[in-house]
Amino acid sequence: MVTGSITIQLQRGPATPDSPLVTFQDELCNHAGLFRTIIPSLSDSELEQVTLKSRFESRSRHIESIMSFVEHLLHKTPLIPAEELSSMMLIIHESVSNAVYHGNLKVPEPVRIHKSFPEYEAELESSSPELLAKTVDLTLQITRKQASVTISDSGGGFDYERELNRLTPPEPDRETGRGIFLLKQTVDEITFRDNGETLHLTKVWRHHA
Repeated sequence: MVTGSITIQLQRGPATPDSPLVTFQDELCNHAGLFRTIIPSLSDSELEQVTLKSRFESRSRHIESIMSFVEHLLHKTPLIPAEELSSMMLIIHESVSNAVYHGNLKVPEPVRIHKSFPEYEAELESSSPELLAKTVDLTLQITRKQASVTISDSGGGFDYERELNRLTPPEPDRETGRGIFLLKQTVDEITFRDNGETLHLTKVWRHHA
């Protein structure tokens, strides 16, 4: 059974243990319909927090669906300053790509250079479909002051300390490491947990920094 779900929680007014949440949930394949459902609530003048939670498999159609939903959500959420939209899209794109390509699938360097992801995916469908079934968990939380992204893969982790301590960009012909280096230059906080399987990022809006 293919796994792909998405949940949106909207918080009106200051967040307190007793404050109500409006929750919308659907399968990831119905992301367009779900987005149409939540649009009226996004224009609420008392909206204080938007939280997206999604679990999806390491397949191109899932990546395309979640990125499409996130892009529409970011552009319609009034909590995000317009000047921060491009950096937020970059942050989420790099996080999802790292979790799928490097975390779950560990796509070999020659493949990344010479094959498109759909070509590699087609090979895995026949040889190792269990890899494509590995899931990614994404949580995006947006407030009037900042956004945070937490993403977890099922790949077993990696030597994240080496990449976090890198002071210069990877060599131009190196296929790995650029994403984390780019994230370090874009976010205000970056941390790893679970041996590198979980990445947490915080981006503070500049007028609140």
